[in-house]
Amino acid sequence: MKEQYKTTNFHIASWLIMNEKKLLSVDWTNKRRAEFVFEDFKEREKLVDDFFKQEMLQKKISADQELKARMYASHSPEQYDR
Repeated sequence: MKEQYKTTNFHIASWLIMNEKKLLSVDWTNKRRAEFVFEDFKEREKLVDDFFKQEMLQKKISADQELKARMYASHSPEQYDR
């Protein structure tokens, strides 16, 4: 079995996919949070560090989170089965 890298951070998972890293599965064992399971790779640590160094990307994520908070402050999302 190959080594795996797991993260619950949606944005890091998206960044890894954008950088052509192989997503093996999405684990919903914890019903409140998805865990993204990737095939581990040699340069993972550097690529994750690069994610945090992308200033415009970080600003976009912050803006998305603020917008979602405002959106759901007055209108909670509907619950659905996974």
